[in-house]
Amino acid sequence: MEGLLKVLGFVFFIFVGYFLKRTHILKEDTVHALSGLLLYVTLPCLILVCLNGLHIEASYFWLIGLGLLTNFFMIGVAYLITRKKPENRLFDMLNLSGFNIGTFVMPFLQTFVTPVGFLSICLFDIGNSIMCTGTTYAIASGTGTGMTLVKTILKRMFSSGPICSYFVMLTLAFLEFKFPTTVVEWATIGANANAFLAMILLGQSIRFAMPAEQLKELLRLLAIRLLGSLVMSLAMYYLLPFPDEIRKILALIAWAPVPVVGLIFCIKAKCKPSMAANLNSLSVACSVVIVSTLLTIL
Repeated sequence: MEGLLKVLGFVFFIFVGYFLKRTHILKEDTVHALSGLLLYVTLPCLILVCLNGLHIEASYFWLIGLGLLTNFFMIGVAYLITRKKPENRLFDMLNLSGFNIGTFVMPFLQTFVTPVGFLSICLFDIGNSIMCTGTTYAIASGTGTGMTLVKTILKRMFSSGPICSYFVMLTLAFLEFKFPTTVVEWATIGANANAFLAMILLGQSIRFAMPAEQLKELLRLLAIRLLGSLVMSLAMYYLLPFPDEIRKILALIAWAPVPVVGLIFCIKAKCKPSMAANLNSLSVACSVVIVSTLLTIL
């Protein structure tokens, strides 16, 4: 019952975010400010609190590779479904792969997981971010090779608040450094606000109005993404040699919505950005329902 109440609280604030957008109380410039606050203040605070002083087993670093592998799996799916329509390949690869970890998975799961479980999310997201921040775009567009690609990926990764926080906290864990209690208490204030901000931002990102001619194609792509999520979720839960908690977390991550960065790259490539935005909205809506349901029964 407690878990159900938490999930309902998340869903409530998503609807609050949507209401604030529809009534124009939450303006576009305010949304950008809140997004920056989430990515560069509250989420790093959450990472500090959860990973402070945590011992890391070497076997967990395989999760970074898993973040890479799951992205490649969906890129492969996108390649297969566009064999007869290569003109759609860039869009499909960008919008069928990747996982929204920072503003979806972490806020949703932060009150349900142990520090070790949170660590598994962070490690998975390192591999996921390597793909989302430039590698997938380079593969899909056929541009960017060698050092140019590496520089692009590193620039995008290390301009990300969460990614920098991962590397700082993982380095400190290796050095066996632990922040004092006072610092952790300060960070906890920001960490407690993280889920609230993330749900508000998720709500404002949802769009229900979309052209009718797009809807059929969007539903087709969404069905492919959800089928891929089902395959990955079952495989990660039943086939991986990790503790039960981590396998459950990975099974939930598979249902995360596609990351917003796919939309950003579509804008850059002038590749149906409005359609990418609508697919992202549908993906968020489905993920909220599926992950909320799974959290109440797992």
